[in-house]
Parts: sequence; C-alpha cells; structure tokens
Amino acid sequence: MTESELERHLRAHPAVTECVVVEGEQMIAYVVAGETDGERVKEFLAELVPRRRLPEVVAVVPALPRTPEGEIDLAALPLPVAEEQRPAGGKGGFATAGSGSGLVGGTLLFGFFAFGTTNIFWPYSTDLSDVPLPWAALFFGLYLFEWLSFGLGVMVLLRGRSALARLGRSAPLTTAAWLALAWLLLAWWPQDNSYRLAAKTDWPQQAALVYGFNITLMVAAAVLVLFFAGRRR
Repeated sequence: MTESELERHLRAHPAVTECVVVEGEQMIAYVVAGETDGERVKEFLAELVPRRRLPEVVAVVPALPRTPEGEIDLAALPLPVAEEQRPAGGKGGFATAGSGSGLVGGTLLFGFFAFGTTNIFWPYSTDLSDVPLPWAALFFGLYLFEWLSFGLGVMVLLRGRSALARLGRSAPLTTAAWLALAWLLLAWWPQDNSYRLAAKTDWPQQAALVYGFNITLMVAAAVLVLFFAGRRR
C-alpha cells in the first residue's frame, strides 16, 4: 500500500478534510479534522489497513502549511509531542521546548566520549606539550570542534532522519542524505587523529585515509546537493 492509498483511506473519514502522511523514523499522519481526535481517526484507519501499515501517530492540526505555490509544505509540519509532554488538559500540542536541549545535551555527551577516548584510540595524537602559545590554544580549539562535531553527528544519526523526511524527498534519497549528513559531522574526529599519526611517506596508509575519508566526504557533500536540489514527491 502506498502512502497515497493511506491518505485516501484517511480522507474517507467523515471528519477529515485534509491529510498528508510523512514517513521517517516513524510514520506520522497529519489530518485536518473537526469533532474528533487522532486516536479515533487511527481506530477508523485500523479497520481499513493492515496493522503494519498504520501510522505510529495521527496528529490533528488546524491546517496543513502550504508553500506559495499551494503545495503542502512538509518542512513546516510540526513534530507531534510525546504523550507525557503534552500540556495538562490539552488535546495535542507539538514539540518545541525540550527538543533543542536534548540535541545540545546529546552533542555534549557524545562529544565528551570523543574527548575521553581520543588517547585510547590514537595515543599522543593530541599531545600539545611541545607546542608554544598561542598555537597550542588554537590547536586545542580545533580538537574541541572535532569532538563536538562528532557528538552532533551521533545525534543526527539517532534523530535526524525524521527531520529530513519532512522535506518530502524520496525515501532512498532521504536515507542517503541522512547518512551523508551524519558522516560529514562524524568523520572529522577519526580523520584528523589518523592523519596526525600517519607517516607522510607511508603511501598505503595515506591512500587508505584519502579513500576512507576525503573521497567519502566529497561523495557525502554531493549527496546533500542532490537531496536539496531534488523535487518534492
């Protein structure tokens, strides 16, 4: 069953006037409906489609955002808030506060992991004891950015696909862009540490690093260009 067929079943509900289904980390059905709620719409849908094709969330919204051309603006759709985060007495709501702090917290957590394990994986690669100031401080700043970039990359890997899915590209291209974006952030930490310890004339190792990091980073950047230049579904 395609998403358009799922939307057709949603429109069969007497209270639903508009709908769109977005599939990312979870499938979310956004419906414009009066005199009902998401759970009732989901119960209605369960009688028409297999359980495995049911959306995890049916979010009732006042209206579907649209672009100046009149198309549904998937990027402007809100993320449904978790049940425990909904305001008391409310009929829904959407994640605003908390999502940003979770991203920052996760970035710092995994960044600290990178900081704490650098000398385990690459002994002495960040040793600045022989580097005079202010250059030592500048290099330490580089290391700090690499650790935080790695932390942010992990968070993109864990939580980023659903945000990209809302931009309305095909599922394979969305997955490729999600992995490419994560790699562009993750790679700096292992790349620079590996290069610092590699002998300049160790040609097999230099070639492995070039093809393992440099080439793959270029490919990842090209994938993102294709993703953002592509047409919506």
